[in-house]
Amino acid sequence: MHLASATIWQIVPGDWPPITEPKLLARLALSDDEFVAYTTRLLDSFGPREFTDEVYARALSYPWARPAQSFVVDQGHVELLTDMPQDLDAGASRYPLLAFGANGSPDRLAARFDEPEPDQRRLVALAGELHDFDVGAACHPANYGAFPATIFPSRGTAVRASVLWVTTAQLTALATMEFTYFFGRLDGIRFVPEFTDAAPLERVYAFVSRWGAHSIDDRIVALDAIPARGRLAPSCTQEELLDELARDAFGQTASAAVIVARIMEDFPTTAQQIRPVLTSRARPFASEHWAPFPTTS
Repeated sequence: MHLASATIWQIVPGDWPPITEPKLLARLALSDDEFVAYTTRLLDSFGPREFTDEVYARALSYPWARPAQSFVVDQGHVELLTDMPQDLDAGASRYPLLAFGANGSPDRLAARFDEPEPDQRRLVALAGELHDFDVGAACHPANYGAFPATIFPSRGTAVRASVLWVTTAQLTALATMEFTYFFGRLDGIRFVPEFTDAAPLERVYAFVSRWGAHSIDDRIVALDAIPARGRLAPSCTQEELLDELARDAFGQTASAAVIVARIMEDFPTTAQQIRPVLTSRARPFASEHWAPFPTTS
């Protein structure tokens, strides 16, 4: 049985995953002001960390290594897929979750699902193209020094991405980790898998940054490391993005290395110092295809 027609891979139109984790639901329901207060408290928990060449290289290499094709992560092991995957998880309901940043990295996924129960350590990443969207930089560097990824509408663009077929438990775990993101669903979209015998998906679940997308000169910028056809937005490398932010926040002699070092050595203070610059450049996510996860404020 091929994934494209397997009933375990189907979702009922309009269905939401049955997320029940109380702390996660409370966080997803935060207002914008409550979210800023929440992240400020969280930042205060970061102590000084060592800045090294390896730390800097890791920041610049985000969104990290990933194959150009579909793959399976299974209990820490990664297997490339050269054909449509078969019925891997009979009886497990799964949801199509869009992956375009760290969640598309096999090593990152293997590390994130190293601890859960053995039956939750397996997931398929189906590579393909998401149409009429692009992938840009979330408008705030993460604790590892890089700008994380977020999607934004871009008519005519087809950006390389993956769809992870996740269980409710896996989705809950990922949503808990993605604490600076909204969770929701994209309806009426077009994700075309790389396999010719797989039907395009018209509905996927997704995370979008609560900080918004980063813009330069009033234009949202795409992440150069993520391939796209028909790209309309200007694209930047991580180093270019960090260089530009460092100069605006700390002066013309500052560089990407300076800002990553400051994030490592004093993340809470650095976040406060760069926030005014970033706030002026943030562009909130807006799309007619977006439905936010229903929560009670």
